[in-house]
Amino acid sequence: MKICVAALCDFAQVRECLLTVASAGITRVWRPQYPAPMGLMLALVIEVAPAEAALPREIRIRVEDSDGKRLAESSGGFQVDVPPEGNDPGEVLMLPFAIDFRGVELPAAGRYQVIVDLMTEDIEESALAFRAGFPSEAARQ
Repeated sequence: MKICVAALCDFAQVRECLLTVASAGITRVWRPQYPAPMGLMLALVIEVAPAEAALPREIRIRVEDSDGKRLAESSGGFQVDVPPEGNDPGEVLMLPFAIDFRGVELPAAGRYQVIVDLMTEDIEESALAFRAGFPSEAARQ
């Protein structure tokens, strides 16, 4: 099991095991004042080997500030029923997720990160960092 895609974006949606993403790869958000809504979603695709698919799994995703303070957390379980027809022997499964953090409040301008934890000993957490700033900073970049 591994994370194949992880991106902060304006919008993500899963329909019929397909992930639709708009404006992925966000590393900066500009807000006129703080506290302000994060305004981001997480697009995620996890690759699962057929032998692992039937095992119950857990995933935890959290938003933290630069000091590690948790601003939000989302967790859940997943398990895949692999149909015998339609898949090649040994074919890996791609599981898409869209997690909505648009309403999470950012208390101040600064560095933040979204941590994806597959809750498995042999898989490290993945971190997606971003900076929140003021629109005047955007003009300087």
